[in-house]
Amino acid sequence: MHLSAIYIEEHDFLFDQPQSLNLGGKHLYKFSKQAGKIIVSRTKNKNYIHDFFNLTDTVSKILSLNAIVGQNGSGKSTLLDIIRSRFVKHEYAFPQLNCILLFESDIIAEPSILKNGFGKVYLKSDDSSEVMKELKESEVSVQSIYYSPHFDYKYNPNFDDADSFDISFEKSIELDLDRSTGKNANENGIPYSVSQELLFKNSLRQIQFLNSDLVKTKKIFSNIFHLQQHYEPILHFRGYNLEKEWNTPYQFRGILKLISEKASDEISKWHEMREFESDKVLNQIEINKYILKRNIIKSIVSLLYKQMEKKNSFLQEGFFPYDELKTKLDTADAEQSLLIFTDYSTIKFGESTNIQVFDQGSLKRLLHAINDAIDNVKSEYSVSTSTLKSSTNDTIKILQLQRAFVSDLNGYYNKFYSENLFPDDGERVDGFIDYMPFSRRMSSGESALLNFYSKLYDFLDTNLKEPKFRRPKQTYLLLLDEADLTFHITWKKRYVKALLRTIPYFFDELDNQPSIQIIFTTHDPITLSDIPNSHVVYLERPDYESPSVILDYDSKRRPKNTFGANISDLIADSFFMENSLIGDFAFDKIREVINWLNDPKDLNKSDYYETLIKIIDEPIVQRKLAEMFDEKTKKNVQIDIIDQQIAQLESLRKKLS
Repeated sequence: MHLSAIYIEEHDFLFDQPQSLNLGGKHLYKFSKQAGKIIVSRTKNKNYIHDFFNLTDTVSKILSLNAIVGQNGSGKSTLLDIIRSRFVKHEYAFPQLNCILLFESDIIAEPSILKNGFGKVYLKSDDSSEVMKELKESEVSVQSIYYSPHFDYKYNPNFDDADSFDISFEKSIELDLDRSTGKNANENGIPYSVSQELLFKNSLRQIQFLNSDLVKTKKIFSNIFHLQQHYEPILHFRGYNLEKEWNTPYQFRGILKLISEKASDEISKWHEMREFESDKVLNQIEINKYILKRNIIKSIVSLLYKQMEKKNSFLQEGFFPYDELKTKLDTADAEQSLLIFTDYSTIKFGESTNIQVFDQGSLKRLLHAINDAIDNVKSEYSVSTSTLKSSTNDTIKILQLQRAFVSDLNGYYNKFYSENLFPDDGERVDGFIDYMPFSRRMSSGESALLNFYSKLYDFLDTNLKEPKFRRPKQTYLLLLDEADLTFHITWKKRYVKALLRTIPYFFDELDNQPSIQIIFTTHDPITLSDIPNSHVVYLERPDYESPSVILDYDSKRRPKNTFGANISDLIADSFFMENSLIGDFAFDKIREVINWLNDPKDLNKSDYYETLIKIIDEPIVQRKLAEMFDEKTKKNVQIDIIDQQIAQLESLRKKLS
């Protein structure tokens, strides 16, 4: 099922007349309003090609790909907001509008609709008769996912989380800072800066994506983009500031307190292991390793507290056989005690049902990997009491194991829900290991590319895999708002093909392997040369005082050619370029030369204008201006210009021969 047409009767600020748009489906749709009813008529789209955009062998398929183009301020981003307003929890978080979204399916002959603010909607028969069938709003298994690389300073005081499928740069910053709240400062007691906190989160997403099966095993980016790797990784181990126990199950509080006290007591004895030569400590690296391992235990305990304090769901139901394990605990160190706790702690329902709280293996594997990495360090400058600079392989292994451990921990409440319920975002916790590359060698374009793919990967992996925090849908509308903005022209040429070649693999990893429709905004004619014209939406706005207009598919003002069209022809189209094909600065300089040449009395600055004429690279304009210059100054600049052009032509001839 894919979005095929949209009817917008009114919008809070963008349009002053009803608008409709088509997205290249099997039919082209028109909408009209008669006696309070919406009448939908359609004709077959002669240019429709089934499966045109599928380039992979995945079960997840690209149903359609569409571009929205228009001048700055014409409403491209707003049009994406109109689409996603139908899929959010709070539609009033977006500007007021009345619209109909119309979906086509390969299975059902009639389209399905989502609407608001309308009475009845009727579909006219495909033949010439006046027979009409009512289209009733039905449940469609569709969800939008929105991405934008911009920080737009959007703020809605009435809705904290209007769109829970928003993975934009702005939303990511908000979530990253929120999830950093309450975390410990560095080992010197100094809070990490906002920039450091954001770098931790973004770098973690990037390295986990770069080492995912999609990149490493399936190699979906080979021959498309070179993904720049991270270098010299540093791990920061950070717990949470412990608050008063309110919701942690009573039966767990004693053992958790015992583990923390053991770790603190062990840390306090660090001085007993010092070795001196004169006044110099000989084994500082071993001391740092010793303290770091105990601080990690305290961080993990604080993370367990953080999760269990979110709700008092199991205040009385926790069970830990403390008396049976007392002898074992008396001789155990902090790490061993922590593992005993995770092995034996359960939630007890009634007399016979005990459910294991934690995955018994995930924490053991994580601690084993961390301890191995710490033990492998040879330089005291690579390990402190809260940080570890390890090999790339060790870092990746640790972060992957942390992801598995935190994923299990985020299912703390989820284990006891029915299959039809999904936990709230407030029930998830962040990890206790932050990551930052010591060395990054990325351009802004490389960062933009990696940010998009890593954010999409992270969102799908943490929300639509187990434990699921979002209800899965059969179709996802991936809305990309100028995601290619910082790309070099070579990457812009690959942009559409890259989306088609890679995006299906992301969704194919989900249990239900959904279909995808991609809708993106762009300014770039290069990108449009990869899009059939029927899949392009053209927005026009003469000036900021005028309302916007969506050009209908049969509008004379609508560009006629895009797919496979010459890029120069696309750029020259009046829809994209007004007045001239050169920049305004160059245009003004040429006009300045002409004004000077047309004033016979002004002979000042002739050297300046001669040089200006010589640096103009359009040969016809340059020769004409040189001719006018010679007439005015009685010089012979034309000879210099012709000699210069001959030299350029001879150089070109040598290259070709």
